[in-house]
Amino acid sequence: MPLIIQVLSDPHLSKCYLYLRHMLFVKSGVMPLLRFGLLYLFLISSAASACDLTMGYRTTSRLPNIQAAPNNNGLYLDLYSEAAKRINCTLKVVRAPKNRIIRGIKMGNIDFYPGYTFEEQRTEYAYFIPNGLPAKPIGLSRIEMPEVHSYEDLQGKTLLVALGGVMADAKKYGISLRTPAELSFPKAIQFILDKNADFFKDEVGLAYYVKDHPRKNELRLHTDCCGPLTEFTLGFSKTSPYYKEIKNPAYNENEALSPHNFPVTLHPHSIAYQFQQALQQLQAEDFTGKLYKQYYGIHPSTLGMRLDNRK
Repeated sequence: MPLIIQVLSDPHLSKCYLYLRHMLFVKSGVMPLLRFGLLYLFLISSAASACDLTMGYRTTSRLPNIQAAPNNNGLYLDLYSEAAKRINCTLKVVRAPKNRIIRGIKMGNIDFYPGYTFEEQRTEYAYFIPNGLPAKPIGLSRIEMPEVHSYEDLQGKTLLVALGGVMADAKKYGISLRTPAELSFPKAIQFILDKNADFFKDEVGLAYYVKDHPRKNELRLHTDCCGPLTEFTLGFSKTSPYYKEIKNPAYNENEALSPHNFPVTLHPHSIAYQFQQALQQLQAEDFTGKLYKQYYGIHPSTLGMRLDNRK
């Protein structure tokens, strides 16, 4: 990317660039050749780190994606650090209770949440970008519950939902909701074992915690309950200084909303767009697939996911 576009795409650096250009070419008596030299040095130094992308996540762990605060190590850090580096940005991580992180996303103080499931209610403040990781919702219950194939099978049951999660059809199916704060996978498993809830739905990473749990024989995983294999997404703040949108000419109002069918899309000169492109490139190179296998012991292709993220 040309230096001038790279710098001007960052709202903070562009102000500095325009001010410096004004001082050198309008008010300064500096010789013309020296003016251009100083301006070029500014562009070079600015492009070395075009932005600081802030990733926010709750304080609890979600292994193997991220450790409990203050340890940020895991798949998320490796993936997003590499994507940020590809666009000459630096990744910063903020850990706080999830409600504070979501508030930061809404205010634009935090740029993105690394694993955020697409829901229409969330599109008011977040733009969803596929990150190249597979996502398949699965369920967890105590062993005595029969295999669940749809929400109709949960009538009269209590569903455990993470804070900020939505179950729009809960009343329709006669399902009660319980939404404790800071709901980690280990905490959710304990809720189920203690009979404080009947069913917990989340992404396939839940199985990582169950397989080595000392009471795994008292638990049942439901792999055909809650939806097909899809692609995991991050939620990018619509109020971030790095976000800019344009009308999506490919949007089809007759089809359901999704990360690939939405009224707006990212502006090609925005940092958010560059970040999206970097993640797509990492997936195409199989960097993401190999990283997933390193942490989960299974390659996304064995789950039916292709390198171009289309099924």
